[in-house]
Amino acid sequence: MRPVGLRIATLFAVLPALAACGLQQSVSDTCPQPGTSTAPAIDAATVTGSRFSWTSVHGHPVVIDFWGSWCAPCRAEQADVNRLYAEYAPRGVVFLGVDMRDDNASAAAFERDYGVAYPSVNDSASQISAAYDVTAPPTLIVVDAQGTIVHRCLGTVAGVSADLDHLI
Repeated sequence: MRPVGLRIATLFAVLPALAACGLQQSVSDTCPQPGTSTAPAIDAATVTGSRFSWTSVHGHPVVIDFWGSWCAPCRAEQADVNRLYAEYAPRGVVFLGVDMRDDNASAAAFERDYGVAYPSVNDSASQISAAYDVTAPPTLIVVDAQGTIVHRCLGTVAGVSADLDHLI
């Protein structure tokens, strides 16, 4: 029989993993229908220090990628988002990252390490995330050329290509 202390230590080592599994949403819940809500305007400083203005995207479909450098699923998904960017940016789709709860140095390192080619704005205070009702990254939001949110997905790029094909 194992000592009680070892059992307790094992329990505390396993509990976080089990809790994380319990927090996972089912695949059917990852892309709830967004309704017909208007996308809040984003006017903010980018990670590189320039300024992003929502007026610059008027008349274009937009993919907003909510991410964080500390987010393992964001790192895993970034190659898929980069492929979407490579396919759809030349066709007029604007991509914007929203870096959640990070400092600019960590965000810049993420962009460099994962080859993020589109601009990202800093959302260290979670104001943009709150305006879009995004509680966790990675979340992708697709906005049509009229500014209506047409797709919202947590942790997947599934369905985004079909929406973009429809919008352009």
